[in-house]
Amino acid sequence: MVEMIKEGKIGMLEAYALVTVIIITKVFYTFPLASIKQTGTAAWYSTLIPCACAIAFFVLVYLLLKRFPQKDLYQVFEAVLGQKIGRFLVLVFSVYFLYYAGINLSEFVNILKIYCMPLTPQEVLVAGFLIVTAAMAYVGLEGISRVAYILFYLIIAGLVLILLLAIPFYDFHYLKPWFGYGLGVTVKEGILRTSSYDTVIILAIIANSLQGLKNLKRVGLACLLTAGAVFSICLACVLAAFQYTAGGEYISGMNHLSRIIYYSRFFQRVEAIFLFVWVFASVIAVSATFYIALSSYCRVFNITNHRPLLMPFLFLTFAFSSLPKNMAEIIDIYVRFIRGYSLFLIVLAPVLVLLIAMLMGKRGGKASETQ
Repeated sequence: MVEMIKEGKIGMLEAYALVTVIIITKVFYTFPLASIKQTGTAAWYSTLIPCACAIAFFVLVYLLLKRFPQKDLYQVFEAVLGQKIGRFLVLVFSVYFLYYAGINLSEFVNILKIYCMPLTPQEVLVAGFLIVTAAMAYVGLEGISRVAYILFYLIIAGLVLILLLAIPFYDFHYLKPWFGYGLGVTVKEGILRTSSYDTVIILAIIANSLQGLKNLKRVGLACLLTAGAVFSICLACVLAAFQYTAGGEYISGMNHLSRIIYYSRFFQRVEAIFLFVWVFASVIAVSATFYIALSSYCRVFNITNHRPLLMPFLFLTFAFSSLPKNMAEIIDIYVRFIRGYSLFLIVLAPVLVLLIAMLMGKRGGKASETQ
């Protein structure tokens, strides 16, 4: 069996905060831009289609774990597919999460340069961010989840505050026509964007750190419903404020939304609040996915201490973050791959493993038992 790093125990609220922040961080980046470009005025509800698909996917993952009590997703891979294939699939997941962390970091840094620090070299921003990531990954998943739980309330409160302060600038007639570019396009793009919610799989990966499968199911569904509501409300507000023509052009729609808030000369520049919320969410998302990539690699090769590998993985993350040459490449190639087509790995792999387990009649007992 795959050997595990001792992750410690994570409470339901901590797991909920961690995974929810990882998912909703996308709304601070180019997610609104891409959604509005692809589905027009239907963007605000088209994001509920991938949310429904993600819920169905998560239920299938739950059923897979239910067949193998006391095993997490990686242990199930090995139990069903055998040691070699199972560990190879875990290694693929490790590479994906490292790529995810690197591209998210690149997206964050490029938007930061555009809006806040245009003269600061990108390498300096990336290096500073990676130092924080290393510190959080050093303490492990339990520490990251504690930080996520503490900052979760600040992130949500900051996001709600920005949306409320921008109310005078909304015109909800801009949400028409209701079907955007057509119902067929909306459904097609919606299904492809199921990957926007795929990091909910982290709950299955850390299942042994949670307090039972019943709690895992509750946390996962709560994360997905919360993320779906956040995406839908934020996209509706961006459309209502800018119309789909301008909303589909702004690199960070939420940043622009915070910039238009102006009540008087004594109450303006609210984007400072957005900056704190954005940075907090980004640090948690990148650190958590970086750590999952690192711990996944350690489990493939039975390494019980992840800390000696921090430096090489930081260099790899830096390399991935340096792949995109400009913002256009990030949006059209790298982010499109993560949020459009990674579902063929993250979503379909566990579903195929479930089908194989059902066809072969495989079930598991305790994690220590040999399959």
